[in-house]
Amino acid sequence: MNLIKRLFKKTHDEPDAPVSPPLKPREMIADPPASDWQEVSGYQPAPAEDYPLVSLIAAALGAECSPESQFVIRRIEKRNPEFKRVTLIAASIAAGELPDSQFTIKKIAKKNENK
Repeated sequence: MNLIKRLFKKTHDEPDAPVSPPLKPREMIADPPASDWQEVSGYQPAPAEDYPLVSLIAAALGAECSPESQFVIRRIEKRNPEFKRVTLIAASIAAGELPDSQFTIKKIAKKNENK
């Protein structure tokens, strides 16, 4: 019994510091002020000349599964090249630091140049 008391006895008389609850992911990353930053969209509208080809391919793929159906394509978007480039650079830098990890970039913002 004495051995257990000696092993687990506190060596100092200071009270334990209160432990704050762990932060949620949203609380850890502060949102940038809306006036200084502009969010970069992951997709942008596709040019009008791409509509016929994309519509034809989408309708053909959909008709293969449901031949009696009708399809309405409301909008066609393509990947934003700026978003894609920044995502690739950020993920590459992060992977260099932690090679066994996986990353998901959810939001990219750029600083307004007019200020």
